[in-house]
Amino acid sequence: MRQKERRGRWAGGLAGAAVLRLLFALIGAGLWAQKPGVTSSHRHVLVISVDGMRSSEYTAPEPGVRIPNILRLKEEGSYAEGVEGDYPSVTYPSHTTIVTGCLPAQDGIYTNYSSRTAGKDSNDWFWFSKAIKCTTLWDEARTHGLTTASVSWPVTAGAAIDWDIPEIWNPTRPPAPEPLYVARFMNPAFAIEVFAALGPPRQGEDYDELKRKLAVYVIEKHRPDLTLIHLADLDQTQHAFGPGSPQAMATLNYDDQVIGEILAAVNHSGLAGNIDVFIVSDHGFVTVHRLIHPNTLLVKAGLLTADANGNVTGGKIDTVSNGGSLFIYWPKSENLGPAIDRALKPLRDQNLAWAVLDRQALQNLGADPQAMLALDAPTGAMFDSAAAGPLTTPASGGDHGYLPFRKGLAASFIAWGPDIKSGVDLHEISMLAVGPTILKAMDITDPKFGQRPPLEIFKNK
Repeated sequence: MRQKERRGRWAGGLAGAAVLRLLFALIGAGLWAQKPGVTSSHRHVLVISVDGMRSSEYTAPEPGVRIPNILRLKEEGSYAEGVEGDYPSVTYPSHTTIVTGCLPAQDGIYTNYSSRTAGKDSNDWFWFSKAIKCTTLWDEARTHGLTTASVSWPVTAGAAIDWDIPEIWNPTRPPAPEPLYVARFMNPAFAIEVFAALGPPRQGEDYDELKRKLAVYVIEKHRPDLTLIHLADLDQTQHAFGPGSPQAMATLNYDDQVIGEILAAVNHSGLAGNIDVFIVSDHGFVTVHRLIHPNTLLVKAGLLTADANGNVTGGKIDTVSNGGSLFIYWPKSENLGPAIDRALKPLRDQNLAWAVLDRQALQNLGADPQAMLALDAPTGAMFDSAAAGPLTTPASGGDHGYLPFRKGLAASFIAWGPDIKSGVDLHEISMLAVGPTILKAMDITDPKFGQRPPLEIFKNK
């Protein structure tokens, strides 16, 4: 079954009174207590991620793209023509690299899924910040007495963030955010505050619209020193209809409006002139017209087992499909490489793999250190986890997860604000430089943070 990255609407409203009763009960049980924010004279930083936004959207916009806010920030600030990200080029590793300046092999967020078993049914993603092995931007902020906020930023459940609304959903249900479930992983006092101020989400409300409301509220009410916001509807739309489709352009246009309204909240809160803004993304997108099912070959070779519906049930190895790539795992103590190579011969014979990467190549890319082999899908195709049926089937829409330097996969970076130089074209940059640059905008110097120096975009720093 084809795996998608998310989700985009709230899965049903909940009675506000019921939500409040439960949250009051949690506070009464002493499970959490809201900590007062720290008043700071430091400069403020706002980071907005538009999931799946290709850098070409602002360097060479298509005729149907209307993104005046993004283009204004690009023209008045500094920007990259492309950002080379992680491998695999998927949401959770990339967003973690943005806030740590580290590659997956160092920060511990190797793919979207928290285990190789979880990837088979899209449940149990890397939701919890305790999995991150590197220092994060919110860690640095707390150490330096700064306040922080997060609106649906990946891998923030349980994070030491003052006002945190994590991205998480119930793993026993199809991936879709549920307000009461999310509230379980928020500070209850803050959850009560948000529900009291905004009420429960409307049935069928677009998730990015809800995030806009939450972001505006948090910025205007609390004025955090660092605010992280993740807009994900464009990713979902491009999975369904492909990049450059009318639907994708309409979603991008809407997200630009969301950005405009968040910037208006910045002005309304009195932060204008005292805030640096970063517009980023985690990966680009490519169009697909074919699904490839390598697990079917591995089942035939006796390396995997599957049920009649094509669901993997076990085997000598594990595989994780990242859309544009398939990672393969087996015990280092077992010499399974030759058997896997023989099993995958039809892929090579039919040109169904753009690249095959061994363990050393994956280590050089800073990918999952436990992966023994990875396949990168050919142009116009993606890998699926199905383990029964034909080797290939037709598909539509788009995907990512490929090697990050492939065409269409470049992510985005725009920086704007009083501290940022105007008109600087950074050309191609590494995603590793984004986190250290944001840290510098926060007026924090930590030579141990990340793996690259900050970008040269500041006026007086």
